[in-house]
Amino acid sequence: MFSPLAGPWPRPRRRLTGATPAAADPAPWLRVLSASTLALADVELLMRLAHRRAVEAGAAVLDRSGPAQSLVLLLSGDVVLGSRAADGGLRTERSLSGPAWLDVSAAWLGQPYAMEVQALSDVVVADLPLDALRDQMPAHPTLAQQFCETLAQQVQQMTMASRNLLHNDAPARLAQWLLQRLPQRSGQAELRLQERKRDIAQQLAMSPETLSRLMRSFESRGVLSVRGYQVQVRDVDELRALAGTVA
Repeated sequence: MFSPLAGPWPRPRRRLTGATPAAADPAPWLRVLSASTLALADVELLMRLAHRRAVEAGAAVLDRSGPAQSLVLLLSGDVVLGSRAADGGLRTERSLSGPAWLDVSAAWLGQPYAMEVQALSDVVVADLPLDALRDQMPAHPTLAQQFCETLAQQVQQMTMASRNLLHNDAPARLAQWLLQRLPQRSGQAELRLQERKRDIAQQLAMSPETLSRLMRSFESRGVLSVRGYQVQVRDVDELRALAGTVA
């Protein structure tokens, strides 16, 4: 297990976040690869190559002391990701709930993992050794193509996030941020915030006071309601309108 992270990271709040997928369960891999048509042999290869490990709430998830050797999948649990600022402090940038990729690019580049990751709950991670995966790709061309598409999707997501920060006003930035975390795209939905208010505001390039005012404004318009870390979106379509997107 890696050493705990130093710095102002969120305090772990939960230790139980649902059942951990069984070692033979292909669902997490199919979900993160967005591939319902992968051959059974491709999925079995991934599960055979991957090394599962458990990380306790509050501990660091990735070892950034040297070049990455593996692609890393968060199978279950919640984490927060961040980076070290120029003054040496740590700033949180986003949170993830499994299944989700923690890092699918650093090993290809022979670089350390780009971000530091802390477990907000007890988590289970799968490390997929790149060398072993690369050796198998000639025999699994569909899987190789799917990883290319996964990397392309992540580039597109980062481009959209950058565009949101550069070109949208504060209400649109918040609305887009919320939409990206919702489990559905219409009607009503619920979301549990993983980060503290100041961390969310930092991600959205606004002050915590501005974030609070926007949340109250969204509530007064009947778009959402907030109770602690729990957000109930009453009208996803209206939230999309605030974000400047179409259904």
